[in-house]
Amino acid sequence: MNAADYLKERVEDQIQWLSRKSGWNQRWFKRLRAVEIVMGCAIALLVGYADAHAWAKVAAGVLGVAVAAIGGLLALYRFQENWVEYRVTAESLKREKFLFLTQAPPYEAEARFQSLVARVEAILGAENAHWGEAAALKRSERAEPSGPPAHGET
Repeated sequence: MNAADYLKERVEDQIQWLSRKSGWNQRWFKRLRAVEIVMGCAIALLVGYADAHAWAKVAAGVLGVAVAAIGGLLALYRFQENWVEYRVTAESLKREKFLFLTQAPPYEAEARFQSLVARVEAILGAENAHWGEAAALKRSERAEPSGPPAHGET
């Protein structure tokens, strides 16, 4: 594989995928956070009417549950963290690409293509390792008992 093919098939492909995923996660994070904020403000308003109107108590309770659910979804799906991680990785790849194309250090040497491949794959490997660590953590959390051992267990 030559440098042009590698840049197109590996680097550009990854930059586009990461940019798309970063934008998607950013949009969902901002949407859910905005709804959470508006609902939280509405709860504060409704509590003021709770003594005079029974519906206000019910509405405040429903909004409270919705705010808690949104907070749980934000924690579960990690939209903000994914948005930032994807963006950082995409920008790191762009930086390497432009340093390579302009033959700026560390790409001024004879083995510049090999250096590009090594550095790009290190960036992508670190991203993949992060996801692998997160998956292993989730597996270990599921495997651990949720409470103290029952009588007779060790």
